[in-house]
Amino acid sequence: MRTFASDKTPVVGYDPAIENFFWLAGQGGYGIQTAPGISRLVGSLVRGKGVPSDIADLGVSEQALSPARFSNGQGG
Repeated sequence: MRTFASDKTPVVGYDPAIENFFWLAGQGGYGIQTAPGISRLVGSLVRGKGVPSDIADLGVSEQALSPARFSNGQGG
């Protein structure tokens, strides 16, 4: 199944309204290509360590992927 978020960006992070619920969705058919990097990102975020520096160096931010972006009027 190919899922997409309204802004066509993956959803990665803890849900702001549901305690301990972590999202990893909206990969839109690119799961195979993104799996190595996104799995490292998820592992780091789940452990509370933030975005790994090599991934952050590519311009990836926790805020840009967070499901909270949908609850404040941004992205969809």
